[in-house]
Amino acid sequence: MHALLPVRRPLGIAGLFVAASVLAATTRADEPAPQPPPAPAVAADFVSKNLAGKDVRLSDFKDKVVLLDFWGTRCAPCMRSLPHTQALATKHKQAGVVVLAVCTGDTRAKFEEWVRKNQGEYPDILFTHDPAELSPDRASAKLYEVPGIPAQFVVGRDGKIAGRIIGFDGPEDVRAEAVLARAGIQVDAATVAKGEAQLETAEEEEAARAAEEAANPPPSFRPALGRLKSGDAMPDFSLTGPDGKEFAFSSLHGKTIVLGIGFEDVVPGDPLRAIVAKHGANGVVPLAMMIYSKREAYDAWLAKDKDAADLRSGWDAAAVYEGDRAKPDMKAMDAWDAKTALRKILGGSMMDGTPGFPFFVVVDPAGKFVGMFWGGKAFEEGLGNLLLRAGVKLAPADMPKKVAKAEDFVVQPPPPPEARVERLALGAVAPDFAMTDASGKAVRLHDYAGKVVVLDFWATWCGPCVASMPHTQEVAARYKDQGVVVIGSCTSDKRTAFEAWVRRNRSKYPDFVFAHDAAEKSPERASHRLYGVGGIPAQFIIGRDGKVAAFVDGYREGEVLLEGALAKAGIEVDPAIVAKAVEDQKKRATK
Repeated sequence: MHALLPVRRPLGIAGLFVAASVLAATTRADEPAPQPPPAPAVAADFVSKNLAGKDVRLSDFKDKVVLLDFWGTRCAPCMRSLPHTQALATKHKQAGVVVLAVCTGDTRAKFEEWVRKNQGEYPDILFTHDPAELSPDRASAKLYEVPGIPAQFVVGRDGKIAGRIIGFDGPEDVRAEAVLARAGIQVDAATVAKGEAQLETAEEEEAARAAEEAANPPPSFRPALGRLKSGDAMPDFSLTGPDGKEFAFSSLHGKTIVLGIGFEDVVPGDPLRAIVAKHGANGVVPLAMMIYSKREAYDAWLAKDKDAADLRSGWDAAAVYEGDRAKPDMKAMDAWDAKTALRKILGGSMMDGTPGFPFFVVVDPAGKFVGMFWGGKAFEEGLGNLLLRAGVKLAPADMPKKVAKAEDFVVQPPPPPEARVERLALGAVAPDFAMTDASGKAVRLHDYAGKVVVLDFWATWCGPCVASMPHTQEVAARYKDQGVVVIGSCTSDKRTAFEAWVRRNRSKYPDFVFAHDAAEKSPERASHRLYGVGGIPAQFIIGRDGKVAAFVDGYREGEVLLEGALAKAGIEVDPAIVAKAVEDQKKRATK
């Protein structure tokens, strides 16, 4: 799911460039996803504009069943969902189904560019754009309160919402079909049953996340940013103002500064102007800072935003990396990164990454860093606590619900690194350990004595792990007649996350035995203590004699290392595949 709230995913090397054109699609691991409210009974009408600039209203489609699809050009899950949505539109258009795909949280220019390039692939989808763009007044936020995109609402012929679908889980996700059936569209009964089960699982997951957030609410601010800690002197840096003149950040000392950092059209102008209106009289000065962008982007933002002149702003002249992004010169890239204003603030190097954008920083009148926070529902709470810490007097209505204590601004040292454990050697006997499947049944390695076992350590939060599973499933299905069993041992993960993931994805991987290690993230987890795993996915191929025959570390699309590893355990594998596995391993060694 692509969050419509500010991007909150830490960015590594590649992220320095991805950030300039792609918004992250996930929420931070330590921050529970925002929850949508109950779907309203009646679909709120609103205006969007098609490619030609003409008004399109939801009410234009009376007596139709409307699949209202909120999406964005930079939302990867939205892009993955569109072929499925197009197939639904084609299949059911004779039954009166209309797909209205409203581009939200995005600029008109990017919408037009994307639709002109891609409309031909989706002839049965009506693409429109919400002119509110990134404003809180956009329909997806103000009227439908979606937590992220893609988000689909099926509106019946009576104008009432039959149901909603948040996110997209791939070709097997048939929740939309089930909701269309609720609206009176004829859909295969088996598909409806499957979709309703998926909807029920999604609701259970939402309830579990809400309960987790209520029990352990995420902090509204952080007392650290990069290598900065609350109370440290804010590093100085220079920006270029609208008049083309350079100014030093230190020239603003003597005031409480709220620095809003973003790039291109993700500069948080509206929230900063709200701060001016509410706290400007108390000496609070918001500053919009545009980074990783060319000067033209800054000028375009100034020209487009009619109120930009009322807000202090600056552009980082380090702009963007001008080298070959596909094959970057790492030394040149590092030299560029060191010159950027953001790196001067964060310290360290580009290997340390950056926070997600946009984010906000509060600096007190003495020029000391107070803390940082993101937007979203915790915006006012985070802002209020940091302003109080900076010495700003707040009106009773602006006080945070929970006033932070002094100790909340003390940065705790990171826990000591785990003691390194050597990876279990080839030829060693594979240690047995206890796991539990999603139904609560015990699973142990010795249950599969005499089989060739692929012990696959993974986690629900691990993208490469999940990406490897379709291939592992193919291997499991192809070689199960030779006694191959795949045990997907979920490690370093919560039981609730494991159960929810298996409920949602079990049907995709029928030849996996999914199980969970109750030790979760503790040093006692089997992957660490017994097998010496340093990263996942990690697959141990255990022969019929109970000994480790081979090991596969990580996953790259197109590789057949797992098949080659099975051959080492005595499984009959096509020699051509084994030869390719050897070449795949050589390629890894040279990269």
